[in-house]
Amino acid sequence: MRVTRLLPIFPLPDVVFFPGTVLPLHVFETRYRLMVKDALAADGTIAVALLQPGWEQRYAGNPQYFPVATAGRMEEIETTPDGRYYFKLAGSVRVRLGEVVRDAPYRLVNAEEIPERPVDESDPSIRRAKLDLLATQVCLVRELTGNDIPRLVLDERMSFATAVNSACASLPTEAAIRQALLELDDLKERHRRAVEILDEILKRVLVLKSAPDGGAGSPGIN
Repeated sequence: MRVTRLLPIFPLPDVVFFPGTVLPLHVFETRYRLMVKDALAADGTIAVALLQPGWEQRYAGNPQYFPVATAGRMEEIETTPDGRYYFKLAGSVRVRLGEVVRDAPYRLVNAEEIPERPVDESDPSIRRAKLDLLATQVCLVRELTGNDIPRLVLDERMSFATAVNSACASLPTEAAIRQALLELDDLKERHRRAVEILDEILKRVLVLKSAPDGGAGSPGIN
């Protein structure tokens, strides 16, 4: 049986938040400062949802967001003298956002948890899939920056779910593609698609770097 609870929504453009990842946030709008204050008075949980296209025309009101989001707990909270908040949001679970119970000053909705389907971490194929994903990330970062990705990010002791979701969250693609990955209920399929996208980006980077102009242009996926 899935758990349903009331959650405050922090809708953002271009940001797709995944379970097992950490999102640094700076909250400065009055309505969302109140959201943070109220959440801290409860259990410190908020949900981050991706705003749908066209949000710019309605941002001051209540623009539409995608219904699948991720809830997380606020950590390392700092408050500025003028009332702004800096904190890290630790992703805990995907949620499906339903009925809006209150829409001002910020939206409070009924959210149904969507737990990740478990995988057998002892399965050799799962371990290989995780290591292949991490290796592809290393290759891409090395080609893009000339440096290896930090060792902490590549710690093979991380769970399969964390490795997959971290890779999805950091993909240099348009937000709609990352949102589609978040909405996949099958973690193995999310992994397959993430590797496919990373491989395609890596191929583009290598082709661009071998071009006479030295690779001018963007390797991202649209």
